[in-house]
Order: sequence, then C-alpha cells, then structure tokens
Amino acid sequence: MFELGAYPYSGWVLLGLGIYMMIMIGIGWWCSTKVKTASDYIVAGRRLPFFYATGTLFATWFCAGTLMGGTANAYLFGNQGVIFDPWGAALCLVLTGLLFARMMRRGGYMTLVDFFEIRYGSTMGLLSTVVLAVAEIGWVGAQLVAFGTIIQVFSGLPLAYGIIISCLVLIIYTYMGGMWSVTLTDVVQMVILTVGVVLLFPSVITQVGGWAGFVGAASNWAGLPAFSMTVDPEMGYLGYTGVTGWMYYIAAWLAIGFGSIPAQDLMQRVLSAKDEKVAVHSSYAAGVLYIVVGMLPVLMGIAMFQINPELSIADTEMILPWLAMTYLPPVLTVIFVAGMVAALMSSSDSALLAVASVVGYNGLRYFNPNATEQQKLAVTRLMVPVAAVISLLLAIYAATIYKLMVIAWSVILVGLFAPYAAGYFWKKANKSGALAALTGGFLVWVASIYYYLPSTMEANMGVVEEGVVYMDWAVWDAVYLGSVPGFIASLVLLIAVSILTQKKDPPMALRDMDGNPLPLKKWLGFGFDA
Repeated sequence: MFELGAYPYSGWVLLGLGIYMMIMIGIGWWCSTKVKTASDYIVAGRRLPFFYATGTLFATWFCAGTLMGGTANAYLFGNQGVIFDPWGAALCLVLTGLLFARMMRRGGYMTLVDFFEIRYGSTMGLLSTVVLAVAEIGWVGAQLVAFGTIIQVFSGLPLAYGIIISCLVLIIYTYMGGMWSVTLTDVVQMVILTVGVVLLFPSVITQVGGWAGFVGAASNWAGLPAFSMTVDPEMGYLGYTGVTGWMYYIAAWLAIGFGSIPAQDLMQRVLSAKDEKVAVHSSYAAGVLYIVVGMLPVLMGIAMFQINPELSIADTEMILPWLAMTYLPPVLTVIFVAGMVAALMSSSDSALLAVASVVGYNGLRYFNPNATEQQKLAVTRLMVPVAAVISLLLAIYAATIYKLMVIAWSVILVGLFAPYAAGYFWKKANKSGALAALTGGFLVWVASIYYYLPSTMEANMGVVEEGVVYMDWAVWDAVYLGSVPGFIASLVLLIAVSILTQKKDPPMALRDMDGNPLPLKKWLGFGFDA
C-alpha cells in the first residue's frame, strides 16, 4: 500500500526536516556556552523549573514507540497492544513522582549509578552501569529506526540512510550542550509533536464517520475487543488465554511501568529539577500529559483499521506518515512530520546522554578515582559519539521499533528494579542480595524465554504464511512472558539472600552524594501539596 518516495510534496517535508535539524544543532551550540562543569552537562546544574522539567520528562517518554510503534500495535491488537506504552509509561511517571522522586533528588546524586554504588558497593555500581548502558543503547536504536522509516517513506532512500543521518544530528547537539541542550530541545520538540498529533487526529476521525462512527465500528487485525484494558474472558490477552494470557498482561504493565523507573534518563531529569517539589509535580504532570496526548496515535491506529483493514504487518509502522500524507494539506504534513521527528529525537538525545553519563562519569572513576571535574566532563562528552555509533549498528541490524524499545526496559526490570526499590524501603537489603537479584533475575529471564518459546511458536504459526511460524512475534512474545518469572526471581533472591547474609555482609546505609545519612522521611510525593 505504501509506495516509498511517492508523496508529491516530499521535497517540502525533507526541507522542513532539514531546517528543524539545523535549529536543533543551533540550540546545542548555544547551550554549549553554558556548560562549564560535569554537573552542568549531566544534570543541567540542578536548575530546571517546573515547565522545563515537565517538558523534558514528557518529551523523553513520548517517543517513536508511542507514535509509530503504538499506532501499529493498536491497528493490530487495539488497546491491548499498547498496555506497554502509553499506559505502562504513564504509570512509570506517576509511580516515580509518588514513591521515588523526593528521595532521589534529595540524595544529590549525579547519576543513578551513584545510588547503586553508595547503597550496595562498587561491584553493583559497575554492573548497573553495564545494564543501564545496554538498555539505553537499545532505546536509542529504536528511535533511530523510526527516523530512518520516516526518511524512507518520503524520499525512498534505504532505511539505513535515514538512521545514519539522524545519528549524526544527535551526536552533534547532544555532544555540545549535554543536559542543557537536551532540555531546551525537548521543550521545543514537546510543543511541535503535540501540535502535529492534534492537527492530524480530527482529520482521521472524520474519515471514519466522526466519533460515533469510530467507536461503533472500532476493531483491529486480531479481532480483539478494541478498547479492552484487561484480559478478555474468551480471547485472552494478545491471543494468549488462561495463565499465559495473564502472565503476558502482567508483563505488559511491568515492562515499562516498573522497568523504566530505575533508568538513567528518567532519574537524570529528577536529579536536574531545581528542588524536590518540582521533581514530584513534573512527574505527575508529565504522566497526565502523556496519556492525554499518547492515546491520540493509539486511536488513529484503531481508526486506520476501519479505513484499510488489509495492511501487511510490515506496513503498520508506516501508518502515521501515510495518514498525514493522505489527509493533511502539505504545510500541515510538514508540521506533523516534524512532530514525529521531534518525538524520536527527544527520546534519542536523552538516552544517548544517559549512556554517556553512566559510562563516562561513573566508568571513569573505576580507572581514575582522582579524576578532575574537567576530565569527567571530557570523558562524558567523548562517550556521546561512541554510544551513538553502537546504537547506529544495533538499529541497522534490528530494524524494528516498538519491540526493540520494550525489551530495553525488560533488561532493567529483571535486574535492577528490585535492588533499587529495596535500597530505599528495606534496610536489610545488602550487596549480596542485590547482586543475586541482578544476576539471578537475568538468568531466570533468559531461561524462561526458552521455556516459553515452543508455545509462542505454536501460537504464531501461520500469521504471515500458511504453515510457517512467524518467528519475529514468537521470539518477542517469549521475551515478554519470560520477564515475569525473571522479575519474581529477582525479588525473591534479593529478600532471601539478604536475610541469609546479614552477618557476613552487613547492609550499607543509604547516604547522599556527600556521604551523609539519608533517612527515609517525608518521602511520599502525594498530590500537589507535596
């Protein structure tokens, strides 16, 4: 259905994207003049007010997965297909504001790894650096794939070309300005992408008979209840019934809802807020904004099934560009495409900076504990292009969007969430328990993937071709299903090993960045009076 490079106004769109990218680079250059220290580069000098903190939180989470991948999943599976995102992602932001933002900001850490090092020791700090870097690189890769897809749709160029172009732009402005650059570009991008989505939505709904016609005829490729928020008594969850269906449903909520809480790019924004109240309130505001705006692409994906129920699975990730080209005038199409690019760029730069921060700032300390502030800044900057090139190679190899994004947070879910939460709320959690949780959770997750794979292969027989297993879905289904036992194992191991090794390995007290005790008091970010 989607003929690449056939849009008659492709030149306008590509010109608009070129101008947009030059503006982003210009912002990066201006921000580079404000960066003097590693603190400026990594946490924007801890000076972000509510508007900027909310903008960068929302823009970071509202990514290619929400836009293009979420639209595709809604076309295929309705609302069940997007429990991961936006529903799980919004849950993550709300839980962060409620349970973690106050204490994290109060600790004065530079990165999330600082928390793990102080609470559990250097080995846990090093391992968390590796886990976070792998997850964030997967996140960047997902966004680069989306950008390449947009360029491919409008120019007909191979996917790899667009991935390389976007990667170069990301490197330039993130390298120059760090968190200052990322924040200002995120705020600009938040406005552009919101305008773009809001412009397209009414045009699409009009094509299916308005709101009443849309709701009355809403369906999807899998034939699941279009707006279902839970496991259907008859059809299960994403086609899986019984215990397996409920396991998959739980995995959908946990993957990003819990898995992205102990993520560097989220906590980097919490740490950049000017105070605890801003950290809490901006998390809530971003969560609400996320659902309000994030559900628009989901609804458009469901509407697209009414417009054309014959799309191939490969075509579904191009739904939004096609809708814009078909139902918007050329000028508005340029704005909408810029909004799509804004969504993926704002997430990519955040993840790229997150990798550079944990590897450059924390990694340097393992080799040079006495590194100066300028050395830390230089190495952190150097890691931006290094991480970007690795993400580039991953994106070219694994050319998918939504699933690449979700698996990134599954890695954190099964390895880091339990030690992170226990580090605040359970004094008996120790280094041995945290290491057991990280390694055991990961190993159980991998073993569970192989356990579930035969049943997921059977479930995906004949999806694309009669008598042939659609291995793409079979593997990813097993990955998500396996994350639940991996998460449970991580939690159980943390508790059991910590209790059994209390005398041999006394728990380390929770302390702030200066080494002062950090008591758990007035930590609940409840409501807007926090």
